[in-house]
Amino acid sequence: MPNAHQGSFPVYRAERFGEVICTLGESPVWDPSSDTVTWVDSALSKVHQIHIASGAVKAFEFPLSISAIAQASEGQFVASTNRGFATITIQEDDPRISFGIGPQLATGWRMNDGACDRQGRYWSGSMAPDTSAPDGWATMFSLEGPRGVMERGGRYRTQNGLAWSSSGRTMYVSDSHRTNPHVMAYDFDCDSGEVSNGRLFADQTGLLGGRPDGAAMDADDCYWIAASDTGRLLRLTPEGKVDAAIELDVPNPTNLCFLGPNLDTVFITTLKPGGTGPGGNIYIAKIPHQGQIAPLFAGASQLEFPNTELGLRLPDDICANPKPAE
Repeated sequence: MPNAHQGSFPVYRAERFGEVICTLGESPVWDPSSDTVTWVDSALSKVHQIHIASGAVKAFEFPLSISAIAQASEGQFVASTNRGFATITIQEDDPRISFGIGPQLATGWRMNDGACDRQGRYWSGSMAPDTSAPDGWATMFSLEGPRGVMERGGRYRTQNGLAWSSSGRTMYVSDSHRTNPHVMAYDFDCDSGEVSNGRLFADQTGLLGGRPDGAAMDADDCYWIAASDTGRLLRLTPEGKVDAAIELDVPNPTNLCFLGPNLDTVFITTLKPGGTGPGGNIYIAKIPHQGQIAPLFAGASQLEFPNTELGLRLPDDICANPKPAE
């Protein structure tokens, strides 16, 4: 049940889950076959995985900075990194990262938020080292097999919030840069991946109240967005109206995924500003809405990544003692 109402919509309360603390938690992915959520700490080049029922945690460290992931198969993920697109595997004794397929990024640039469309293409936007610089505008890329990397265009300072409607014919993407935080909706051609007819869906001065970060779609085609700086996630209807929210006790939620047999539990990552402020924990919230499982990346077996480096499975005592799910 909701803890409160604001205006005409309910507000649900998220509770801390486990003891893992990240500097910049991002990009959670639930695997129903193993009941695990995998997510990244992009500030520390780490990948975390938690078993929801037991609370057991694993952590891995990689030589590349990883900002987002999507699942390809059990234990394998496609990733956005400071060396372009990559794949990572987190098998128990053999974590590794393969990269070098592109796009080629200038010094200091990296990929940012990423997600798969309904056809299994992986999308991610580039990001400048100084997003406020005159030449700090970035663009969107996709990765698919066997075509490889494709530049898709767009103009973003800090690309985030990628999600697609159930039909796949509407794509949402946010720009969370402080100068003009907003969410755009686009018509999306499922066959070609072409994007057209961009229109404003929501902005900070209107519905959001904060900077729009990571996002996910639910079964009603409502767009859940982490409204950074507000301590809330907002549910936006296809018409762009807020009809529910989830409230946290820290100001900077970053991303979310749905989990559980009914997909009515929300797993939330957060930011610890400057590595010292409140935040960085993970959170769980129960809601009366059904989510969707994120699409899998479909092209891993058709692509060649020329470079591979080993990662490191971190000792269990580095992972904080977890709290099992109730």
